Amino acid sequence: MIYKQRTIPGKLQGLKALEKRLSTNHQELKSIQREIYNRRAGFGGEQHFDKKMTEFQPLYPHAILHGICLKQNGIFFEMDSILITPAFIIIFEAKNIGEKLILSSNPTQFIKVSSDGTRKGLTSPVAELERKAFHLIEWLLERKIKIPIRKVVAFAYSNELTVTDIKGTKIAFAYEIPAYLRTLTVDTPILTKIKIRNLANEMVRYHEEYNPFPILSTMKITSAEIETGVICPNCSRIGMQWLDQKWTCPPCKYTGKTEHQDAIKDWFMLINSKMTNRQFRYFTKMQDRNIATRLLAKSSLEMRGERRNSYYIMKDEKTLRDI
Repeated sequence: MIYKQRTIPGKLQGLKALEKRLSTNHQELKSIQREIYNRRAGFGGEQHFDKKMTEFQPLYPHAILHGICLKQNGIFFEMDSILITPAFIIIFEAKNIGEKLILSSNPTQFIKVSSDGTRKGLTSPVAELERKAFHLIEWLLERKIKIPIRKVVAFAYSNELTVTDIKGTKIAFAYEIPAYLRTLTVDTPILTKIKIRNLANEMVRYHEEYNPFPILSTMKITSAEIETGVICPNCSRIGMQWLDQKWTCPPCKYTGKTEHQDAIKDWFMLINSKMTNRQFRYFTKMQDRNIATRLLAKSSLEMRGERRNSYYIMKDEKTLRDI
């Protein structure tokens, strides 16, 4: 049973919002587009892995969680996927890299070889899994759970892969994972069906979604470089106008009443964790304070303060994702 589905990474959402609001000749645009491409590819690989995991339907009780992030002793550790069985837990690291790959230990190396022969060293997924397994064991021991932890690196697609002297970690392609899992024997049960369910629910309860917002706080881009205005969902131009109780796009004539919601979301993802009425009017290019107040009141935000000192915040990160 799947207890947690994977969600779109917040950093990817923020970068896509940033791309829309930078001028086409901005010096950072191409590097941002490259990062979007890489993060989208990584997320696509994880989704491909999730799809393959649906083929694994054992008769014994189990729990599957995708994209789970826990904290142990003040340290966050994020696991791409987890499988909880009665006899062991498996941590999965999903990778989506198209070039030739070399994976070895002694010393630990993970090298990407491009088509032109260029070699680039990357963080080893084996070392990453070792770190995550260590923290997960500690997290479980705090809950008086002692159970073997297994580790699997799953590559999304079949590319040339050279693996040397890797012990203690299974290396496989995603399409191989269901068959591999079916070969594992689940004997000497440690966790009952109820304990598996309780542990999965405990992980979901303590899961902490990584919050990268506002992303400009970690970038060499200022808020002054962000193009303001409401973006038309029909033609993607910036500059919808509030006329006759609706948003209107002058070039394509599209109209709607909730298009400011995306602008609010962009503000919180890019610029600030707070928004005043004045900032809302600045960012949407609206003049009327009273209309702005009404629109903000309907935007699933939480108001703090009073009168001129009031401002709005997101109720939680889920609000930011769903608004």
